[in-house]
Amino acid sequence: MEYEHALIPGLPDDIAMDCIARVPHRFLPRLRLICRRWRDLVTGRSFLRHRERIGVAEHLIFIVQNAANLSLPVYAISVYIATDNSWHRITSPEQIPMFSHCVAVERKLILVGGWDPVRLYPMSDVWIVDLVTGEWRKGRAMSTARSFFACAAVGRRVYVAGGHDKMKNALRTAEIYDVEADEWVALPAMAEERDESQGVAIGSRFWVISGYGTETQGQFTDSAEWYDPEKGVWLTEEGLCSEESGSSACFVGGDGLWCVGRIGAREYRGGSGWNEIAQAAEGMKGTSCMATMEGGKIFVMGAARDGGGTAGGRGGYGGWILDIGAGKWIKVETPANFSGFAYSAAAVLI
Repeated sequence: MEYEHALIPGLPDDIAMDCIARVPHRFLPRLRLICRRWRDLVTGRSFLRHRERIGVAEHLIFIVQNAANLSLPVYAISVYIATDNSWHRITSPEQIPMFSHCVAVERKLILVGGWDPVRLYPMSDVWIVDLVTGEWRKGRAMSTARSFFACAAVGRRVYVAGGHDKMKNALRTAEIYDVEADEWVALPAMAEERDESQGVAIGSRFWVISGYGTETQGQFTDSAEWYDPEKGVWLTEEGLCSEESGSSACFVGGDGLWCVGRIGAREYRGGSGWNEIAQAAEGMKGTSCMATMEGGKIFVMGAARDGGGTAGGRGGYGGWILDIGAGKWIKVETPANFSGFAYSAAAVLI
């Protein structure tokens, strides 16, 4: 009877668990189909902690990307596995909305908003992907259909703010999504309309960086607003952004705000402004999205100059990794079928 209920017949369970933990993430959904014990093992929270403890957890970058690499709007979720420098795509039950945001909350990938790929107008849809089982489910939709908005995960919640509506009116509204409860709660409106703004989480605070109003389309403001969850109000910080606000990607490095743009990687130091950390990556002519990895590294997807970053030198978009401590860039070889425009990205260690 003991033999029949072993994880792997003939092996002690602790050794069997080590073996199963070494299976690459992309195959984990299949493992749960083998038997009930394997299902309970791989879907349990301790399994992911065990993968990390024995040093086999993988650095995964999930990317909302034009999969056709053409002018046709065919979007999908691409996955870059930084651990072994490989790429693959996730199968989805429906076509991924154009320009949707992806954020990671524990073992879940949350897709928020974007454009309807047929009618080309903003959507309020939410999709939730279980990164262990591979299962997709619809979450509760946002109360407002918006696109090109700020979005970030703060703890177990997802914040959204700004963007524009179906009539291309820039928005001040904001709301917060409780993933566990599957509920949206409205937040107070921001002081300014902020279309094409960027969202980052710094500690327990959600920041909305730059953006522009309905009457000043394309003229990015140099200010930012952050939400104080204790007081329930938005606070404004002036003079934070540079002249390249619309073409740089903001992220959190340590406990502060950083950005990557055409002129390199910089750290914001309050009243003293921006401090250069690294020069621009060779071969990158513009950034489109980024994701903060554990271990002081940043994954950036950007437009490639003369094929830089892409296999075969075909141009398009390529990947780079910035080692913040060393101030150095590592070029990621990006296959041609993964070099389409990338809108958003999220990093997960799993």
